[in-house]
Amino acid sequence: SAEDLAAADLSRYDTIMVGARAYEFRPDLVANQQRLMDYARAGGAVIVQYQTLASKGVTFTPYPVKLSRARVVDETAPVTILEPAHSIFRWPNRITEKDFGGWVHERGLYFLEHWDERFTPQLECHDAGEPPQRGGLVIARYGKGHYVYTGYAWFRQLPAGVPVAFRLVTNLLSLPRAAKKPTKSNR
Repeated sequence: SAEDLAAADLSRYDTIMVGARAYEFRPDLVANQQRLMDYARAGGAVIVQYQTLASKGVTFTPYPVKLSRARVVDETAPVTILEPAHSIFRWPNRITEKDFGGWVHERGLYFLEHWDERFTPQLECHDAGEPPQRGGLVIARYGKGHYVYTGYAWFRQLPAGVPVAFRLVTNLLSLPRAAKKPTKSNR
């Protein structure tokens, strides 16, 4: 709630996921953005789903990015995992490129066009004849925590029951716990 965002102890959460277009419609989120960044810096994970150009002028990332209108409309467009050793593809669910079947409507929208070097793109896909889109899922360490921006259409895949959506979103939500596991694949 707006009250929780403004005053609650956010450290009780492992991860906070911000909904699609939330910065466009929730002034309380914009007003409390620094609290979210402080939460991530202290060890939490902030996952921000796609935002639109209507949120231009709102700083919703800890490092500079440029949002675009880029999207991948072909729900069968091949997906390439760029960092297969990253914990989001390994724990608690093993994710491979073969898992991206059964997607509905579109792969994603409002991918990032440019991002600070502290972000690492995790996936690449594109429509036929279009340039590769790597700004649909980027992750950065921020202090002791993580910041994730994702333009992939989880808001369509989860209600449709697409298995990889549940598995990969679970992995994203588990990012703080995965980072505490002593393995060489954590980033």
